[in-house]
Amino acid sequence: MHKSVRHKTVLQGVDAISIRSDRTFPRHSHDEFGFGYMVDGAQDSWSGRGLVEAEAGDTITVNPAELHDGVGRKGRPRHWRMLFLSPAALGNLCDVPPGRVQFARPVNQLQHAFKLAVDAFEAVTQDQPDADHAEQLVMLALGAQLDAETDTGVSENLRRSSEVGTVLEMIFESWDSGLSLDDFANATNTSRYQILRRFSRELGATPHAYLTQHRVKRAKKMIVGGSSLADTAVACGFSDQSHLTRTFSRQLGLTPGCFVQSAA
Repeated sequence: MHKSVRHKTVLQGVDAISIRSDRTFPRHSHDEFGFGYMVDGAQDSWSGRGLVEAEAGDTITVNPAELHDGVGRKGRPRHWRMLFLSPAALGNLCDVPPGRVQFARPVNQLQHAFKLAVDAFEAVTQDQPDADHAEQLVMLALGAQLDAETDTGVSENLRRSSEVGTVLEMIFESWDSGLSLDDFANATNTSRYQILRRFSRELGATPHAYLTQHRVKRAKKMIVGGSSLADTAVACGFSDQSHLTRTFSRQLGLTPGCFVQSAA
């Protein structure tokens, strides 16, 4: 049994593959960086970084030119999903020159890293993906794999930094404009990677997710106040009415039209 599906992604230099197989793969290598997660089953494989003993709930990685094989535990099928990134794409996302970084561990068993990998894969393979949202989730997932000690999520004892305070001010004051991660990085004199991880660590959400939920809150008020969806979309920083409807539904679980009916 073998099924491999290549998914189209919204990010340049990033490929997504889902594989369910009971095959044994001979030693081989890839030109790209790869990271992903085990959906079900388990695998006991060899790699240049040591034995890879991975099962459902674990994340797995591979570096460019790294020899590895693929063996299902006791010959049984397993299902895994991977994101493959060109060295240039990874360098751009993580603010490091190509050739200056690599994954240290072939297997990561931390739940936080697994959740980030799942979120990243789902974000880049959606039917109507949000590129900014997908990019920021991939950056966080990469950070979890590249760290010597993976972050465990939001630190409740962490004081809010001035940089994060600046980003919040920008969101509250200019939520209806086209704010980007580049804008936040420039305003805080940090890199995109640094401000993304700092913001997410302190608030538990990416800057894009925080900005989006703020826009949706504003849209709710306008819709209840009688504004048309087209006018609301423009006023709240969405590209068009369709973009507003998709985002509103994803955030609240119902369309703007259904929301108006329920609020009437």
